[in-house]
Amino acid sequence: MLSKQQVIERMCASGILPVFRTSDVRHLLAASQAYHNAGIGCVEYTLTMPHALDLLKEAAASLPAELLVGAGTVLDGRGVSLAVAAGADFIASPGLSAEMIKACRSHGVVSIAGAITPSEVMEALRLGADVIKVFPAVCVGPAFFAEILGPFPNLHLMAAGGMTLANVQDYVAAGAEVVTLLANGLDAAAYAAGDAPAITRAAAKWVQAVRAARSPLPRGERADVSFSERGVRGRGRARRGPLTRR
Repeated sequence: MLSKQQVIERMCASGILPVFRTSDVRHLLAASQAYHNAGIGCVEYTLTMPHALDLLKEAAASLPAELLVGAGTVLDGRGVSLAVAAGADFIASPGLSAEMIKACRSHGVVSIAGAITPSEVMEALRLGADVIKVFPAVCVGPAFFAEILGPFPNLHLMAAGGMTLANVQDYVAAGAEVVTLLANGLDAAAYAAGDAPAITRAAAKWVQAVRAARSPLPRGERADVSFSERGVRGRGRARRGPLTRR
């Protein structure tokens, strides 16, 4: 069993968290494997899906051990207990729930708490949250990530909500260690058809984008992204691998 620090490091190294939120769960496991084949090390199953706990159990038993499978939209302590019992490697919530964070600490599982203001970030840290999920990130933009790392330089930041191939590099450059995508919607037709190779091809573009954003530009080369043109690139976290817990 991985430690909390190992789970966080693996998630941050992956850099991308595909989140499944759908009523059509026929191809969920095959799609999860497809994302793993693209080089992504974690997926999230939201508890709003039908039979989500059974799917978590099946994923834990059948998917590669290297692929972290977490539970999302967990709102309270009971949800944490059920998800952990089903084999969840981490727990995510769209907002800030003291009960959820407390239960995660009790179970020794990574907590990903939603926050979108400095006050919420402070409260999440006080409660012991492991990762801060800025949701919906599109409402505050990449600059929020660069600025919040000033007073809170050791945050593990996740950008969730509104991520696209056109803006994902902006968020990574600003300091987001993990970005989310709607796993069943990245290529909706491929997901509906159970076309795993097509999902892998679509996911590989995100993997390449995140890697490019994490790589320093050659001297004299100008980044071709709007965020850099606004002068904010470089104000986020220096790229030095997954952070050590505070």
